[in-house]
Amino acid sequence: MPEQIEETFERTQKDLTIFLRLWKYIRKYWLILILSLVLMLASALLDLVPPILIRNAIDRYMNVTHTFELVDGKWVEAPEGTFKLVKKADAYYLTDGNKEYMVDETFVKSIKEKDYQKLLTLGMIFMGVLLAQFASTYGHTYSTNYLGQRVVYDIRMNLYRHILRIPLSFFDRTPTGKIATRIANDTQNLSEFFSSVITSLVKDVFLIAGILYMMFNLSFYLTARTFFVIPLIIGATLIFRIFDRKAYRLVRTRIAALNAFLSEHISGMSLIQIFNRQKRKHGEFEEVSNRLLKAQLKQMIVFAIFRPLMDVIYHIGLCAVIWFGGKGILNGELSFGILYAFVSYVDMFFRPIRDIAEKYDILQNAFASAEKIFNLMDTPREKLNEGGRTIIPEASVEFQNVWFAYEDENWVLKDISFKIKEGERVGFVGETGAGKSSIMNLISGLYRIQKGRILIGGVPLEEYDLRALRRQIAVVQQDVFLFSGTILDNIRLFDESISRERVESVGREVKLDHFVSRFPNGYMSNVLERASTLSAGERQLVALARGKLFGARILLLDEATANVDVDTEFYIQQALEALKGVTLIVIAHRLATVRNLDRIYVVHAGRIVEVGTHQELMAKKGLYYDLYRVQYAEV
Repeated sequence: MPEQIEETFERTQKDLTIFLRLWKYIRKYWLILILSLVLMLASALLDLVPPILIRNAIDRYMNVTHTFELVDGKWVEAPEGTFKLVKKADAYYLTDGNKEYMVDETFVKSIKEKDYQKLLTLGMIFMGVLLAQFASTYGHTYSTNYLGQRVVYDIRMNLYRHILRIPLSFFDRTPTGKIATRIANDTQNLSEFFSSVITSLVKDVFLIAGILYMMFNLSFYLTARTFFVIPLIIGATLIFRIFDRKAYRLVRTRIAALNAFLSEHISGMSLIQIFNRQKRKHGEFEEVSNRLLKAQLKQMIVFAIFRPLMDVIYHIGLCAVIWFGGKGILNGELSFGILYAFVSYVDMFFRPIRDIAEKYDILQNAFASAEKIFNLMDTPREKLNEGGRTIIPEASVEFQNVWFAYEDENWVLKDISFKIKEGERVGFVGETGAGKSSIMNLISGLYRIQKGRILIGGVPLEEYDLRALRRQIAVVQQDVFLFSGTILDNIRLFDESISRERVESVGREVKLDHFVSRFPNGYMSNVLERASTLSAGERQLVALARGKLFGARILLLDEATANVDVDTEFYIQQALEALKGVTLIVIAHRLATVRNLDRIYVVHAGRIVEVGTHQELMAKKGLYYDLYRVQYAEV
């Protein structure tokens, strides 16, 4: 199997730097943020209440010894009383150890009734706390998720807005799937960060601080003797962080390799089936999948060790609480209620720590995605020269000693010079890779030249507002891209201010009606994905109609008739005749396309080597003559 190229991503920005960039989006919603933080704090405080309520119920109303004093011949309950209520056989007595006085059941019931009422009151308070917990948890969860979704929406919109302004050269070297992943998957990872981490992480910080306070408040004795588990927790967490980061990066790398394999081979499925390569490709896919499986198993081992380790540390801490707490109870230093509350707080303390593995992975994923998003946002924008010239004085094009390279000094065009007057129809021909299409891209201002000058209407291209310039230049490519929607919308580019009647009138001028009429809904027919319902020639006629509709003064045809049948080529030629007065520049592979043009430029290895009409070039018997003879077997 050929070695798979795995996309690796090493973090270069610190977490604080990434968070500060995220903060610029978060702070817009500061009111929601404050509300969410207040609700988180309230929720954390309410979580601390139930153990205290249960402790009071145990110590004050369940496991309580009532004491009394005899005052004016009546028994009165007193906290420091010397007589205690005890039960012997089926009777109740008040005794101080020396004397005993029998009391009737009515007296005992009145005492217990008070305890029942206090327990009922405590139970009602407990229910109120639970309802308040529900309300505060719902409130902070909803508000935090709402904040997260708004932030992710803003980032996604800013990212797409930025992508629309990035120079075309960026898209030449960046896979489409990678860009789509930034907009869809990486922003979704940020969404999960807000919904799964932030909603609990901030609350957990409040909660742990509150738990430590309550533990110290309940019993400094117990707290001091159970704090030895804290270094164990910190050590285990740091070790987990190191190993999990390595395992996580390996898994992400292998997932990227799997995605790349699937993207490449699904796109080339027809080739795989034609040459019966299914078995071989299945084997290659199995190898890529096995690499991912092994990486995931390594990560599972890290998780499988960390979670039980946290449980072991938790139970060690719990054993310490029970041991020292039991001694405290036996010595009369602690109550059962305090021990219960302490055990509850220890359990609450470990809950967020047990989940730290999952939260840490989400946090890593989110910050890695955020860094990728911000790296894309840091890609320099195309300089549109807003405020520059907006109108072409005349539809002429001139190249003066132009040198151009896509990368470094690997020159694609070398010292190119030519001048095309307004209304002229010229063609560029040559072998594949000679530089013909690069000339087209430079006329549209899609790339910047390294040397020389390009003049449009006698004005340097750099002086134009590129958006205004491109509105006056129409491009018809070999593979015309159409958006999902109707034929009508693809011609008027979803500009509803342009009437259907105007579009249909232009369609008739460029002979598009001949094709549109075969669809039941005419111009309202939907274009499927990648315009599979239209042939290459029909898509080119749609592009010609679009250029005519928007009043293009310069028309660029890049191999427009290379993949069309003779009949469709005839209609395209008729459509071009309808575009009188437009400066026409044709890139052609089929030389028959340029035979009747005013002038033909022959490009070879990035240079113009011949210029003339078809007849003049044939008479020279140079490169054009050789190309024509090979193509049409003329001698």
